Amino acid sequence: MATRLDGEVWALDRCSGCGACVAACSKGILYWDDQQHPSREERQKALGLSHVKLRTCEVCQKFCEESCPRLTEPTVIPAQMIVSARAAGAMQGSSPNAVVQALLVAARSTDLIDGAIVPDLDPWTLEPTVRVAETAGEMVSGVGMQYLWAPVLSALNEAIFERGLHRLAVVGTPCVAEGARRLVNSSNERLWPYRQAIRLVVAQFCTGIYLPEMIGELLEKGLGLTRQQIKGLSTRGAEGQLLVTLWDGGQRVIPLTEVERFTRHGCGCCNDYLGESADVAVGELGATAEHATLIARTPGGVVAVETARQLGLLETVPQVDGAALDAAKAQKDRRTRAQAFDQLSILMLDGLGDLKKREQVRKRVADLYGTPLAKTGKNEKEDCHAHCSGC
Repeated sequence: MATRLDGEVWALDRCSGCGACVAACSKGILYWDDQQHPSREERQKALGLSHVKLRTCEVCQKFCEESCPRLTEPTVIPAQMIVSARAAGAMQGSSPNAVVQALLVAARSTDLIDGAIVPDLDPWTLEPTVRVAETAGEMVSGVGMQYLWAPVLSALNEAIFERGLHRLAVVGTPCVAEGARRLVNSSNERLWPYRQAIRLVVAQFCTGIYLPEMIGELLEKGLGLTRQQIKGLSTRGAEGQLLVTLWDGGQRVIPLTEVERFTRHGCGCCNDYLGESADVAVGELGATAEHATLIARTPGGVVAVETARQLGLLETVPQVDGAALDAAKAQKDRRTRAQAFDQLSILMLDGLGDLKKREQVRKRVADLYGTPLAKTGKNEKEDCHAHCSGC
């Protein structure tokens, strides 16, 4: 009952945790039990006194594979607009969350969207949650994304099939944006409800997403803070810091090196910091003082930004530190190379049982290491034991 998710994503700790596969699973057997990747429910059928385990995934079109952002090359959409922005009007603020909320309120007020899926924190427990917000008030009532993991796209079914929303905004990390993009770009008729419903995808710049255990281990035990003192979290990628904002106005700064052990495993193979597959991406890096950087990549993203500006909910200036953004994007080369080695590992595993793929492995190794391709015998079978005593 193995799928590509088992061998190429979950077994290699490459799951992004976006939740797209859980939403798209037509059998409804994927669920979140392990925080590193979804679990699969085992179902049985009673035949008399016997119980037979059903091989559910073998009779499925595997929409989970089609929606997974780790099973394809990432979508890179060129920027159409790069500005420094800040929320204006009644909800002034320069944080990325404030800018995102201004965009959502403007889009909802003009019926560009009829709802939004947004990450948030439970105000009492600080547990990360995912909310389906239908009104402008609901869109600004939370604290927004705090870089604590929650499977954002898992809420798609609630929004579309339970609440009947059909013009959705989705807010999350770049990998969430890529999962949403996979659904939007799919030509599969069975995924049509998702393709039609997702209208605006907003990503926040991201160096990595953290497991909820970080609150208890690092902030409570390490810094002696209580959950009731903590208002929000934000990362400063350029400075390598996690900023903890308190309700009394105070702040605590933690080096990201201390937080790395709480990073989801799947973040290690991510090659997107700037939300390159989202309609709109927002982050602190590169912005002028008291602003956030805003990148609109699609016509829909530009419309959302212009709508917010016309309503007086967003103020923008053209000044942006392009060099800082280029430097962050340059890190993609290193991450892309790391991802190439992940793909080589997958290919090598396939080559153990498929002779035809062994030649592909040899070529990939030669490309990655810059070494000439070694000569082989007439065929793989003849050359298999050339340098060993045999199996």
